[in-house]
Amino acid sequence: MANDESKESEAALPDPRLQSLDKLVGTWNLKHRDLNTGEEWSGRDTFEWMDRGFFLAFQHEEFGKNIKGLMIIGYEKKWGADTPSEDIIGHWFESSTGSHYTYIWEVDDKSMNFWLESKDSGMAFKGTFSDNHKTISGTWKWPGGGYELIMTKVDNK
Repeated sequence: MANDESKESEAALPDPRLQSLDKLVGTWNLKHRDLNTGEEWSGRDTFEWMDRGFFLAFQHEEFGKNIKGLMIIGYEKKWGADTPSEDIIGHWFESSTGSHYTYIWEVDDKSMNFWLESKDSGMAFKGTFSDNHKTISGTWKWPGGGYELIMTKVDNK
């Protein structure tokens, strides 16, 4: 049995649909502007593939806001399941508060969108890539608030 499991894990390859996330790999400077107050603050995101490429690790920090955490993004394949989830799922672990949230992601050549918990939650980021994929401009909205976000890539990974 152990040999069969070993052979199966050696043969497993990442889902090719994950390639849409490649353009995120690298470090991004963030500029936020609160939609209600106009307050501005900065931050940084770093995306990198975990070994074997099944999951993308995303580290996030908002300077001066005490928001810091890590998200693991990929297709879920739950215990006992034969196939992965239809949606790309992100699990956010916020080290500044101990919170854990689940996001649904969609990334294509023109946009990056993610929703908190479900696509109909009313809490989502919707962003658009520049033509060279070095800038993402968008808005994070939730009932009663949100902010504009501009992400600028600082390296060419």
